[in-house]
Amino acid sequence: MERCKAHIAMEERYARMEIEYDSIEEKKRICNSVNDLIVKHHISPQITVEPEDIEKGEYVIEFHDDYDKRAGDFFEDLLKVLGIEKCD
Repeated sequence: MERCKAHIAMEERYARMEIEYDSIEEKKRICNSVNDLIVKHHISPQITVEPEDIEKGEYVIEFHDDYDKRAGDFFEDLLKVLGIEKCD
């Protein structure tokens, strides 16, 4: 995904990734990828979509009480699937 940008924030037992999207197609691809990886990793993060307008917005994935540090592997896989090479 050329236009998507990812931002990650991690603290003790908490992790958050925000992925910006600029089209409905990007939003759908993010959603489908997240759903596939939830099944693969057997996890259930909190997901929020924060639209800016009809096409742009942020897809937010949060882990609370992540004692096993499973969010890191999930985020790495998601970045690979989406083709995002760099995140803030």
